[in-house]
Amino acid sequence: MGDAFLRVNGLFYLTAPLKVGMPVKGIKYFPYKPRPYQKEVIEAVEEVASEGGFFCLQAPTGFGKTPVVLSATLPSMLDGHNLIWAVRTGNETDRPVEELKIIVRKKGLSLFGLSFRGKKDMCLLARDRGVKGYEAVTTFCRLNRKECPYYRRLNEGRTPIPSEPMTFTEVLALAESLRVCPYFLQLDLLLWASMVSLSYNYILTDLGWVIRRVLSFKDSILVVDEAHNIISAAMDLNSKSITIRTVERAINEAIKFGRRSLVEKLKKLMEFMKENAVNVDGTFDFHKMVLYSGIEESDLLKLNRLAQTVYRDQMKRGKEPRSYANSVYEFLKVAKKKEGIDGVAYVYSKEDSIRYEVWDMRSAEILKDIWKNFHAVIFMSGTLEPIEGFAETVGLESCESLVVPQIADPERVSTYLIRGVSTRGESLSNRMVRRYLRTIDEFLKIKGNVAIFTASYRVQSELIEGIRELARKRGKILFEERRDMPGDVARRMLEEFKRLPKEGREGVLVAPAGGRFSEGADFPGEELVAAYMVGIPFDRLTTKTVLYVEYYQRIYGIRKGRYLAYVVPALRRAAQSLGRVIRSSEDRGIFVLGDERYSRVSYFKLLPGFIGENLQFVRWDDFQCGPAYC
Repeated sequence: MGDAFLRVNGLFYLTAPLKVGMPVKGIKYFPYKPRPYQKEVIEAVEEVASEGGFFCLQAPTGFGKTPVVLSATLPSMLDGHNLIWAVRTGNETDRPVEELKIIVRKKGLSLFGLSFRGKKDMCLLARDRGVKGYEAVTTFCRLNRKECPYYRRLNEGRTPIPSEPMTFTEVLALAESLRVCPYFLQLDLLLWASMVSLSYNYILTDLGWVIRRVLSFKDSILVVDEAHNIISAAMDLNSKSITIRTVERAINEAIKFGRRSLVEKLKKLMEFMKENAVNVDGTFDFHKMVLYSGIEESDLLKLNRLAQTVYRDQMKRGKEPRSYANSVYEFLKVAKKKEGIDGVAYVYSKEDSIRYEVWDMRSAEILKDIWKNFHAVIFMSGTLEPIEGFAETVGLESCESLVVPQIADPERVSTYLIRGVSTRGESLSNRMVRRYLRTIDEFLKIKGNVAIFTASYRVQSELIEGIRELARKRGKILFEERRDMPGDVARRMLEEFKRLPKEGREGVLVAPAGGRFSEGADFPGEELVAAYMVGIPFDRLTTKTVLYVEYYQRIYGIRKGRYLAYVVPALRRAAQSLGRVIRSSEDRGIFVLGDERYSRVSYFKLLPGFIGENLQFVRWDDFQCGPAYC
């Protein structure tokens, strides 16, 4: 890889810029003036994209990973390879397409790419009829396709040849202007595409056939964006759950349509769920559940047929096609298929309702065969370390890797590690609440927009009343992320918070680490100047957490297993939260680590590099934010 790279324990670290004149094709497609280390990353990614293989890139927030990786893969795209860019959610698919559009325009390239979205976002007829939700829209489309005027018009006309890359809104607008189906229009547009941006679902589930029938995965380069999320995504997509309410409503569906044999068995299923759930959470024996309820293989078919009957009835009555019988069917089908597999747990919990779940923890086993389908796979994130551990847990036997240094200016960053405070334990004592509020009051003296990221919603709830009072005292507007907050509400709240500095006002954003505002949200410049991390966002010690750690310990050993399953995910969440502040070398930032456990070397080394540049240890009652910021 050249003299600019230092190999340490199997990882390559950038140490110096490359010598001018090295043959890097991708750099000529980079649409901006290169900043430090961008050329080096382009060279490394370009080699893997061309030759094939696996590559892990860790680069700080604000580095420009998206245009860098796009530029590096362009020579391979122009040679005939496709680029598939996978993001965590559909809402994030536009970003790489927007950057590709800039490259194409500036470099005069004839290259098409698009942002691909599911039927929930693309069905015009469902929107006309007020149908929402994934299950409802998917079923609505299936049952109405032959009569759908938008779908019929698309088949009757010709798909226009695109002139440049298209975002989701542009594909939707084109379909609306032509009065054709947006979802199937984008399938036609795929025929012209060298690049497609889509959610993880199309890579991790059978939905991928929609893309594969047009773009061969074997000839494609896959980019896994925000790759630290891929493990939890794989587990979530391969797990199923039902609640007591789900079964109750499935019983009502069975009664309504005269399925007496199902009614009795579903009632027995609900009875088992209630009687087995004796603790706050625990495990259950699926075999005993089946024996107790008397549900047989033939009953699964009956549940599926009942679901189809419910769908058709709801359609006739002008309602959204949803079926609780289908949810029970999917749960039982998956639970039966995975019975007896090591790494699959059968768990229940009692929170808002009694929930039973078949939970698949086998991220490495699930993912290892997926990556082999592609010519090359590039994993990128601001928080992949330890990269050897990441590689193991996503099923890679080996991979090339690069860790880009932090871009923060040490003179512009200060960090305080507070001694005498910790979120350790089931709840905060009154004494600990007072200590935290004392330090938060000092933190809120900082001029400008600040954020308080909490270890969990539980910790947030124990401090929020005090934070509200302190925010009023310091003249800051409070913005609080709440559990189950609708996406449009969260977006408007975030936009309002980001506007405050331009309006001469100040705000404090309070949100849990791992929430929607601690990852993915961009706060350049004055939009966020400081972050307080209250506690370490470890997973709560539920039955699921214990089972997960035990599973990893069986695979990786006692110490390493606990580290990978419990410590690393928590510190990644903290690192992502803190990384919201520094977006470029020009940004200033002040950071407060509100838990004395951050002083442990094994924890601290997983935080962003800039955290340690100007680090001060201070007692909770001696903490002052500093005159430069207050």
